[in-house]
Amino acid sequence: MASRKVLCFIVARNFGDITFMSTYFRELAARGYADEYIVWTRAPMGFLFDGIPNCTVLYSKFPVGSFGNFRWRDCLAFLRSAWNVRRMRPTVSLDMVGDFRERFFARLIGSHRHLHIGWTREHPHRGIIRTPFGVGRPAVLVGPETPSVYAAYTRFVDYLLREAGLADRPGPLPPLRTHEAVPTVGLHPSASQACKLWPQSHWTQLTQALLGAGVDVVAFGAPGERDALEAQFASFGDRVRISTGSIPEFARELARLDVLVGLDSFSVHMAENVGTPSVMIVGPNDPALFAPPRAAVLSDSGGCAAWPCYNRPSCVGTAGEYVCIRSISVARVQAAVAERLLASRAAEEQVSDVAC
Repeated sequence: MASRKVLCFIVARNFGDITFMSTYFRELAARGYADEYIVWTRAPMGFLFDGIPNCTVLYSKFPVGSFGNFRWRDCLAFLRSAWNVRRMRPTVSLDMVGDFRERFFARLIGSHRHLHIGWTREHPHRGIIRTPFGVGRPAVLVGPETPSVYAAYTRFVDYLLREAGLADRPGPLPPLRTHEAVPTVGLHPSASQACKLWPQSHWTQLTQALLGAGVDVVAFGAPGERDALEAQFASFGDRVRISTGSIPEFARELARLDVLVGLDSFSVHMAENVGTPSVMIVGPNDPALFAPPRAAVLSDSGGCAAWPCYNRPSCVGTAGEYVCIRSISVARVQAAVAERLLASRAAEEQVSDVAC
């Protein structure tokens, strides 16, 4: 009798990373890659793994990603979670980062085999992660000919499915989307780094244009950002709805939008996760690196010789500070939104015709 395959998915990074990685994990689970699943992740993101059969989700903070305040209590909770995973006896572990720290986490949980992606020295993602040492060789090595992490993860998952003899099994169907008569566009103007922020004046001009075109507008943010959002959009009164709910509430609202306009941050990846087209405004990063498949990606060097600097700007304090993202015009974003609105409505009509 064959032993049961117990897969532990280690997904420890930032919210955006966890969001788009969860999509690929769901694909593996939908195709029956393992008999049982363990997901080890951050507590706010556990809802992304709801409904997966034979799946247990365990939580902790992790000493990786851009989150600060990893104190000794967090370290104890992290080790306790690792021990709880170890007690569940995973036979294989998986990460989609390729950093040596995820491989160390795999050692902590005692998995017999660890699968991870790898990046050549020339790949732009290699400058973001750390790979000075680690356990095991990458299952798939991705080079600069595949700059998109979405495309790289597709290659990785295809390899895992072929290796398990599951390549011909169908994946999950896309959700059937319906929209209200009046289009709704969401705006998510915040990001974790100042170099990623599109100027506030640009958001104001874009909002004026959308409202003038008869589009409903919703501005999104975290609960702690509500006062700042209300101040930013105060001139529009109740014509702009402010939404600052929990992350699961944010995901549900995104699924009802026609288009989301966001930055190089978590929101556009959540939009991709729920099937909503987006317009992604990218400043100092490589625009191809984290571009969701359904996103219109807008970027501009602004004449900066150091662009792209991968969110490590050398322009701070100079006359050209953040010139790359400041150079992306409102007109470009407005045109991209209009194009996405037309495409979204056309796709809905096509699905409706097929259903009839």
